Amino acid sequence: MRRQSPTRYRALPRFALFTLSLVLAACQSAPLPVPTRTPVQTREALITVTTVPTPEAAFAATSQLLPASTPQPTATPPPTDTPSATATPQPTDTPTTTAAPDLLAALSIEALRARSYPGGPIAIVRTLEVTPAFTRAQIAYPSDGLRITGIMNIPSGAGPFPVIILNHGYVTPPSVSGTYLRDYADYYASWGYLTISPDYRGYGGSDEGDNAFRIGYAIDVLNLVSSVQTLPQADASRIGMWGHSMGGGISTYVMVIDPRVKAFVLYAAMSADAAENWRHIRTMWDRSGPDEWAQWIGGTPDELPEVYARLSPIHYLEYVRAPVSIHHGEADDQVPPAWSADLARRLQGVGAIVEYYSYPGAPHSFRGDDWRLFMERTLAFFDRYVKNGG
Repeated sequence: MRRQSPTRYRALPRFALFTLSLVLAACQSAPLPVPTRTPVQTREALITVTTVPTPEAAFAATSQLLPASTPQPTATPPPTDTPSATATPQPTDTPTTTAAPDLLAALSIEALRARSYPGGPIAIVRTLEVTPAFTRAQIAYPSDGLRITGIMNIPSGAGPFPVIILNHGYVTPPSVSGTYLRDYADYYASWGYLTISPDYRGYGGSDEGDNAFRIGYAIDVLNLVSSVQTLPQADASRIGMWGHSMGGGISTYVMVIDPRVKAFVLYAAMSADAAENWRHIRTMWDRSGPDEWAQWIGGTPDELPEVYARLSPIHYLEYVRAPVSIHHGEADDQVPPAWSADLARRLQGVGAIVEYYSYPGAPHSFRGDDWRLFMERTLAFFDRYVKNGG
């Protein structure tokens, strides 16, 4: 049995090119175990979290994460059933700008909240595999005029089934998302969830499209949420979302935009701060994307901090209505674990329901016992807030 270890932060090492072979190796998870439901408490929690029973109550976290001096958060108002907002209040702790570039008019959080995401019919392109527990299929759906592909697992038996959308992390396009997410999706499908793993624009068989600050990926996921209602096997009133690495960062956009998603799992997630992501991607992996984004937006985060703030979900957490479960390995050398701990604190500050788990010695993608414990915890979380409605 592992000892409980306090949360600690490490300086992130700098790396050269983040190659496809490294990503695929890092994303390799343990083989899918035969589903056996055991209580999470059978192993000592690496960080103990007591989840509150109702959305109206304050959320809980670890003693290391939430000091006793932290004020009690106020109750969170119930969500609405619409993904758009007719009036968006000024975000907290975010400077305003009077000279926002044209791109900001489309990509700011205010703009993303105000627009619509109609989605469209999800088409089954072909059946990939039939198992006793579920059927795996390749799918396609529309997103802002683009055709987006993905992988869907449909459980056996009578539906409609609760849904989990799994957002993949960075792999070199046009790789198909379903490869490294397969074990995760198969696990949840074996427990009665219809799972969808979108490829995003430019991945798999998807069309190319605009994607400054990777917000195009978030738009594709938001359109997928709307598209779920076209599936007769899916219960569109019970949707959960899961995101790993870059996919976790994408999920933070959905958190502050679409109240139809009932619960979120963030797994070694990128930052909800556009400026932090810009610096991290540029310095760690030496990719050209951040420099292009700076040209499009009119400057760097140091030159235009107020503009980058308006692109960042971290400054709009007051809009979060769904419970959030955050998981991060302390030995992650790809994404700083401190980002997850900071996000948990900020969610606490706005009264959100959140739980945070740190895994001593675990890398960016979990393996072995860490993987199994993570899956047990997240399955229990989705069961509570998605399948059974909290």
